[in-house]
Amino acid sequence: MGHLKNKSDINLFAAELLHKQNLYPSVVHCAYYCCIQFMKHIWLTEMNKSEEDLKQLNQNSNEGSHEILINEIKKHLTNQNLDSRVFYKDILQLKRLRINADYFDLQIDYTISDNSISLSKSVLKNLKNDKK
Repeated sequence: MGHLKNKSDINLFAAELLHKQNLYPSVVHCAYYCCIQFMKHIWLTEMNKSEEDLKQLNQNSNEGSHEILINEIKKHLTNQNLDSRVFYKDILQLKRLRINADYFDLQIDYTISDNSISLSKSVLKNLKNDKK
């Protein structure tokens, strides 16, 4: 069940390559999804939850699947006595950047691209500290 973790690593690598090639809107997308994939990896492996568990939460909520996953991971970090505030602040900021990059007629420049990579690395760092 290591495919999501591997996909997360690949998407971060892709974000960095795209950034070097000045393909900034795609950077934000990859930077965000590397975090979503790693969160789902935690959901399945560390939290011992299933795809069906996530689907049930989604069906019983007015929230989107990413929002549910983010909130569940935040609770998990808090339950592990870890500081979830930085994770939560950074993932929400990265999510906003991804929505802007994917759906709105906005310029995505070097600074936004670079910021999205930094945010994703911060999120991943917080998530990986969960395993210590």
